[in-house]
Amino acid sequence: MDRRAIARELTLVYVAIAALTFAITRGRDIPPFDQWVHLAVGGLFLLSAMRLAQREPGGMRRMGIDLEGVLVPPEISEDGEEEPGSRDFLGLRELGRTLRRAAPAALRESGFALFLALVIFPPFALGFSFYHGPSHPFTPSLPRDPLAFALAQVLVVALPEEALFRGYFQTRLSDVFAKKHRILGTDVSLVALVIQAALFALVHFVVDGSPERLAVFFPGLLFGWIRARRGGIGAAILFHALSNLYSDVLVRGWLG
Repeated sequence: MDRRAIARELTLVYVAIAALTFAITRGRDIPPFDQWVHLAVGGLFLLSAMRLAQREPGGMRRMGIDLEGVLVPPEISEDGEEEPGSRDFLGLRELGRTLRRAAPAALRESGFALFLALVIFPPFALGFSFYHGPSHPFTPSLPRDPLAFALAQVLVVALPEEALFRGYFQTRLSDVFAKKHRILGTDVSLVALVIQAALFALVHFVVDGSPERLAVFFPGLLFGWIRARRGGIGAAILFHALSNLYSDVLVRGWLG
C-alpha cells in the first residue's frame, strides 16, 4: 500500500472512530447505558486496532499490540481449522502457557514503566501544585474501590487507547513519514509521534468539547516515545494507567 492509500485509510478510520466515540458518549446521560459508556468506547478502540492489525501477516506484532501473544488469537491452519493443541477446556491450558511465555516481558515492561514514574511523577506533582495553587495541604484520598479503579484504568482505558493510538496509528503514520529522528536515545518518526498525539487529544475533545481535554496531547507524546523505545505498547499501557491513577490521587488530595 502506497503512502497516499495509507493516509486515506488513516483518515477514514479516524473519522469513523471519532464519530462512533461521539455517538457512544452521548449515552452517558441515559440510564442504564451510562454505566457502560467507558467500556463501549474501550471495546471500540481495542477491537478496531486488533482488526486493522490482523489484516496483514504479523500485523499484531509489527504494531506492538500482540503483548507477547496475549492478544493473539489461536493459530489457524490453511484449511481454516484451528491448529491441533489449540483447543482445551475453556482455553485455560493455552492461557496458562501464554501467560508464562509473556511473564518475562511483562516484568521488563513493568520495570521500565515504574522507572519512568519515579523520574517523572515527583516534578509533575510540583508542577500540578504550582498550576492549581491548592488552598489546603495534600490530603491522601483513594477511590471507593481502588482495585477495581486500577483494573479499569489498565484494561478499559490504557490498553485500548495504547493499542489504537500508539499501536495502529503511530505505526501506520510511521509508514507514511518514515524519516526518523533521535529523541532521548530512541529513533522515532517525529511527524508520526506528533500526529498520533494530536489525534489522541482530539478524540478526547470530541467526548465533551472541553478545550482542557486537549492537554492530553503532551502525555500522548510521552506514550508514543515509550512505544518507540520499547518496540511495543506494554510499558506504555502500564505507564499510562499509572499516570491516570497518580493524577486522580493528586486531584483528590489537593482539589477534592
